[in-house]
Amino acid sequence: MSGYDINLIRELLEKDKTEKVKGIISGMEVRDLAFLIEQLNEKEKIKLYLLIPTKISSDVLLELSKHSRKFILKSLKDKYIVSMIEKTESDDSADILGEFSEKKVRKIFANLTKKKKEAVEQLIKYEKDTAGGIMQSELLELPGTIKVKEAINLIKDKIKGIEGVNYVYITDKNDKLKGVITIQSLITHSPNKRLYQIMNKDVVKVSPELDKEKVAEVFRKEDLFAVPVVDKRNMLLGRVTVDDVLDVMGEEATEDMLRIAGVHPDESVFDPWRKSLKSRLPWLMVNLLTVMIAALVVYLFEGTLQKVIILAAFLPVIAGMGGNAGTQTLTLVVRSIALNQLNLDNYKKVLFKEILLGLINGLVTGVITAVIAYFWIGNFMIGVVITLAMVINLVVAALVGTCIPLLLKFFKIDPAVASCIFITTFTDIIGFFSLLGIASLLIHWLI
Repeated sequence: MSGYDINLIRELLEKDKTEKVKGIISGMEVRDLAFLIEQLNEKEKIKLYLLIPTKISSDVLLELSKHSRKFILKSLKDKYIVSMIEKTESDDSADILGEFSEKKVRKIFANLTKKKKEAVEQLIKYEKDTAGGIMQSELLELPGTIKVKEAINLIKDKIKGIEGVNYVYITDKNDKLKGVITIQSLITHSPNKRLYQIMNKDVVKVSPELDKEKVAEVFRKEDLFAVPVVDKRNMLLGRVTVDDVLDVMGEEATEDMLRIAGVHPDESVFDPWRKSLKSRLPWLMVNLLTVMIAALVVYLFEGTLQKVIILAAFLPVIAGMGGNAGTQTLTLVVRSIALNQLNLDNYKKVLFKEILLGLINGLVTGVITAVIAYFWIGNFMIGVVITLAMVINLVVAALVGTCIPLLLKFFKIDPAVASCIFITTFTDIIGFFSLLGIASLLIHWLI
């Protein structure tokens, strides 16, 4: 990250010394600029944003948290927004316009050039989480009837303003996709060859409605730099680039991690406390309910605890180990489901492995805890109770950590959203019930 003194920047913004601020932020990376803006108050945010060069202003905007992005867009004049969109790639332009109301979009559209309007209009009709929502209309498209030497000359003119060009898409007179040629392949062929003679007809393509996670899977399998997007008639609509897919992978991984922790994916550390409260409190209330169920289990064994009070010291140990083991399994399974590696057809092998791991881990950690308990208390049977409870809880944690995400997926519920609550509920209840239940059965050897 570029070095800067945020207090100095605030002071300069307050005194309207814009040239000095421009000097400080010049050369800063997009992510660094976004992070800097997030730390400022609302008045400072807009002041600094307007000093960012327009060629990267849209990139910075899309790096911001949803709250900051909405505030800045609301503060910008229509003329500035139009100018920014004109200099932005079509997929990013569509994302920016997606933040506005239909009325505002129509107003902005009225001032866009015909070329930009056509490019963006096609994208905003698709959902954000689909191939159509992340594709860009900027690409190299040529007819198959022209010669290689003609194609190279045309590409020299067309390539300006198109980033990450690796492929030329070949279409017929009806704009239907017929093949693809890599730039490298094109320049190595005879200049008098026709494009249809050298193109690859086996084109990997996706529909605009395909979920963006499935698009990412196509890239992983095929090892491509870009994938064309076509409609039902095989008409070329746009392309999804590897940069877009890397963003998707990063977003999905972050979303899964946040959802497992019960945090909304759109939440940022810089969001107002009211927004964060609204996002987090519902999950905490659900968790409170499940914890109360676990507390009820402890209450049911009040008599056992009164007779062997030392068991209370090991309740959080058993529950905590089960929760940690379950979260390990859960995280792995949720990610595997997201990558389409694990489903209801191949889960049995994974389930068996996780249960075996739970059994082994339970024995190892249970015996270690039992040895500590023996030297602490001097009662061998308490060690036996702890070991058995640990094994049971870690096996249950493995079972729940594998099965719950799959069941949620089966019922069309995001496995990352609710799995963690189920894990902690089951491991707390089973952990407490195992320890206190076994202790109740062996109570004569414990007192």
